[in-house]
Amino acid sequence: MRKLFILCAFLLQFLSPVHSQQATTATIEPNLKYGKPSKEELSLTSYAPDTTATAIYLFHQGQSDFVYHDGFQLTTEHWVRIKILKPQGVSYADVSVPYYSPTDKDEGQERASDIEGCSYNMENGKCIKTSMKRESISFERINNLYKMLKFSLPAVKEGTVIEYHYKLYSDYFSHIDNWMMQEELPMLYNQYKITIPHVFIYNIELRGKDYIQVKQRDSSIHATEREGGSAGVSKDFTVSAQETTFTSRNLPAIRQDEPYCWCPEDYKVQVSFDLQGTQFTPNEYKPYSQKWEDVDNQLLKPENTQFGKYLSFTNPFRPETKQAYNSEMSFEEKIICAFQVLKKKMAWNGRYQLYSKELEKVISKGNGSNADLNFILISILKDFGLEAYPVVMSRRSSGILPYHFPSLQKLNTFIVAVYDINKQKYVFLDSSMDVPALNILPLELSVNKARILSPKETEEKKWVDVMALADNKSFMKIEARLEGNQVKGHRSTILYGQEAVEYQANEKHKQDSIVSNPESNGSLKNKLTVTNLKVKKQENDRALIEEEFDFVLQTDRTDDHLYINPMLFPHLKSNPFIQTERVLPIEFPYPYKFTMLATLTLPEGYEVEETPQPQVIRTQGDGLQCKYMIQRQGNTISLNYIFYLKEPIFLTEQYKQLQELWTKVIEKNNALIVLKKL
Repeated sequence: MRKLFILCAFLLQFLSPVHSQQATTATIEPNLKYGKPSKEELSLTSYAPDTTATAIYLFHQGQSDFVYHDGFQLTTEHWVRIKILKPQGVSYADVSVPYYSPTDKDEGQERASDIEGCSYNMENGKCIKTSMKRESISFERINNLYKMLKFSLPAVKEGTVIEYHYKLYSDYFSHIDNWMMQEELPMLYNQYKITIPHVFIYNIELRGKDYIQVKQRDSSIHATEREGGSAGVSKDFTVSAQETTFTSRNLPAIRQDEPYCWCPEDYKVQVSFDLQGTQFTPNEYKPYSQKWEDVDNQLLKPENTQFGKYLSFTNPFRPETKQAYNSEMSFEEKIICAFQVLKKKMAWNGRYQLYSKELEKVISKGNGSNADLNFILISILKDFGLEAYPVVMSRRSSGILPYHFPSLQKLNTFIVAVYDINKQKYVFLDSSMDVPALNILPLELSVNKARILSPKETEEKKWVDVMALADNKSFMKIEARLEGNQVKGHRSTILYGQEAVEYQANEKHKQDSIVSNPESNGSLKNKLTVTNLKVKKQENDRALIEEEFDFVLQTDRTDDHLYINPMLFPHLKSNPFIQTERVLPIEFPYPYKFTMLATLTLPEGYEVEETPQPQVIRTQGDGLQCKYMIQRQGNTISLNYIFYLKEPIFLTEQYKQLQELWTKVIEKNNALIVLKKL
């Protein structure tokens, strides 16, 4: 929970130092009237607060309104103006807008319309406007759930100002998309106005609230309802509402390409909406997600035909389950066997989802989402006599789940928890996994905050950290001797947890893939020969792999010197943290520990001219530490190397020390023993 607290605290305080440096008075004040860029905007050549910017948002304005015509609908309009400052910024003239449009016409839809755009260029002291033609607009289907609106603004080059507008109509009026105040380009002005009828009560979360101005006023919406069906009389009335306007100015760019960050959008200044309840009459309040228990109930009720209904689903593979069942099986063996029964009949289609639709059709097809397969897995586990429950979450790439803002909207998938009555603890797995490695989830699902929908647990214990389930470590032992300019030896490695699962995911197990860390392969290319490779897998423990092989490694030499890296198989070779500054926190895939014990016997006829120095390197707080201990006894060199990443999340202010530590560790990974010929 400490990692979770750190990350949540960071989200609440995010960008304070960055904004204090960059959120200064802008070089210009954009004209906020759409279609009227000012001469100052047209003549702008650079943006003083960020001279690296290839383009800037002069403004992004949005407005969402609820419309009632025999039912509610949500409309959202966007008005955007961007200044292109450098040739690389021309790419922002190609716009893509995804929207929900399932192929199942019985479902609600989103539609895009009122699309227009133009570009403005200064030529011979005059502003030349070029409008976008209709043939520049296209609609492409991404999958059976989403379409993409695409359009390209014309006559765009360095110095151009572009503008565009579009409108989205949504039948999903209860779902309001997060409004991003901050983007990957600097934002001079961002305003979002929304008018919400009083019948809907939303939790509204401001992330980066110090940079958002909020104004509210009473309002109303016009509504029309036809009495007596389509041929009936139209009745007009008004619904009281509240208009809220959110405004931000002069926000710096937030990079989207920084490595080691699960979801950059988590750290943007933004506004999010989650439906808390509805109140159509003064005495008819219906809670929706006021508390997390409300979210649980929404999912678990049998009337929920896409979730709760399937928790009592009958095992469709009962004959296969009965044949596979053995009363002598251990708890873990039953889970693995149930998983194998599922995988023999069903394949994962590569999608992570929360809900299932028409599960019977999915079964006949033989493949489905992880949600489809997990519902079936739960039914099989129950036939094995086990207690199994869904564990709902937001995937890593979709952003952190808000703890204090109950949100059904932000849940997007679930995994399975199986309760061990004897040990009184849960074991976790997901049907998207290739092998049933218990408690070792795919990284996309390995999050530090998930919610188990089990009636056995109190509210506090329903929150689980499924990133901290496995002990991820590897132990490497090397015994080698130097003969001439060759190092000959034997290497044995034991991998646990995620390290073992990742090894199994790479089925090549050949000479070019035996090095546990692929990053180091390059340094051994054309120098390494491997023989007698053996890989041992534990049938009932997929979180354990044993590997061993003999090797011959060519050394570097001159006429009278030999140069040998005592690690032989370096753990790290390059530093991924090369940026001068870091905006986003650093989020590693998982905590892990790597230990190497290497013994190298030196040849006769040489003297040791130079050996690396022992060193202990650690970050403040010991979130990451590295020990490089080397000693010589006679003609034997012994190396004990430990790299221990205890905490997978580091805050931005720790970036410099992390960068420096990585540099020092790489120096040790590349340090050489120098031998001089006698």
